[in-house]
Amino acid sequence: MKLFSKKNTSAEGMIGIDIGAGGIKMVELSPLKGRAKLETYGHAQRTSHTDGSLLDQPQKASELIREVIKKSGMKALQANAAMPSQYVFHAMVTIPQPKSKKEDLKPLIEAQVKKLLPRPIEEMILDSTVIDKHLLPQDVEEKKENKKDKKNEKPATDILEVKEQKHIRVLVSGAPKDLVQKYIDIFKLAKLQLVSLETESFALIRSLIGKDMARIMIVDIGYERTNINIVHGGIPFLHRSIKAGGINVTQAIAKQMSISPAQAEQVKFDLAISAKKDQQIPNIIREAIMPILHEIKYALDLYAQQDFHDYSDVEKIILTGGSAYLPYLDPFLTEALNINVYIGNPWARIAVPEGTQEVLSEIGPRMSVAVGLAMKTLSEK
Repeated sequence: MKLFSKKNTSAEGMIGIDIGAGGIKMVELSPLKGRAKLETYGHAQRTSHTDGSLLDQPQKASELIREVIKKSGMKALQANAAMPSQYVFHAMVTIPQPKSKKEDLKPLIEAQVKKLLPRPIEEMILDSTVIDKHLLPQDVEEKKENKKDKKNEKPATDILEVKEQKHIRVLVSGAPKDLVQKYIDIFKLAKLQLVSLETESFALIRSLIGKDMARIMIVDIGYERTNINIVHGGIPFLHRSIKAGGINVTQAIAKQMSISPAQAEQVKFDLAISAKKDQQIPNIIREAIMPILHEIKYALDLYAQQDFHDYSDVEKIILTGGSAYLPYLDPFLTEALNINVYIGNPWARIAVPEGTQEVLSEIGPRMSVAVGLAMKTLSEK
């Protein structure tokens, strides 16, 4: 789902750029025999978090991007980016099933979305994806082609159950126009062509889920926020975002041990790399992540009550983000939720240089959004 896009005229590499509260993460991929190949990656951590969002400092943000490009040796001049989930509007709406292929769906969608938007529709850029495409009118030739292509496939209703055949479901995302302009300004200063701007949800689906049709929850634990998405058939049916992340653990460690935040970050890192199997999650970390656990449980309950699907349960949970490697977090959540919890691997669907697997595994969760962004245009080709 793209909220801003330009035609990608290059057959060369693509850079995925994730501008977050903790800094900037970047990945460069190039096409290789029908799949994406890792060229290089880099990141720039913020030394101070008291001076506001990088999105409000285009000069500083562009300088950090240029710094990463220089240090990592990136060569591509085109890039994809994603907007932070807390700034993006998400909604699932239903509209009457159109009777003709020529019928314009836009007014019907906007009429539903206007009731839900946090700002006037004139100030927003909206993008919509029809979920129940099989219910859209088709001409005779299209019907023949679809019948031939899907002869041995399960019909769409087997994958995404439709409760009311007289209406179709539409996923709508929206972003304020002034927010989109901030990204355009940053990339212009960084001397990169911004090819596409989308939501983090779709970047994570691309890098962590791929074509898996199961019901999956993605829990992205960032520096300041945790974003939760429940995905089925490649569609994010539910999204939640709370102000709780790795910083909560850092602050708890700093307070208990009477050390600086920088020293607490190192303690957190040391705990993660020294973690052993069958050990319990430290109490200090358990207490710090309780808001995240409560939000996950709430999201699971909320999803179970939705009437946009067939009331089936989430089958597994994927952890990602810079704090996914908190020691013993995945087994703790598996036990607390009675659902298998795994740490996501964004490199699984791309070719990586031999001998780099161990290093890439350590940084994988924090690079998931950037990898998914770089994959976007290459996978479409």
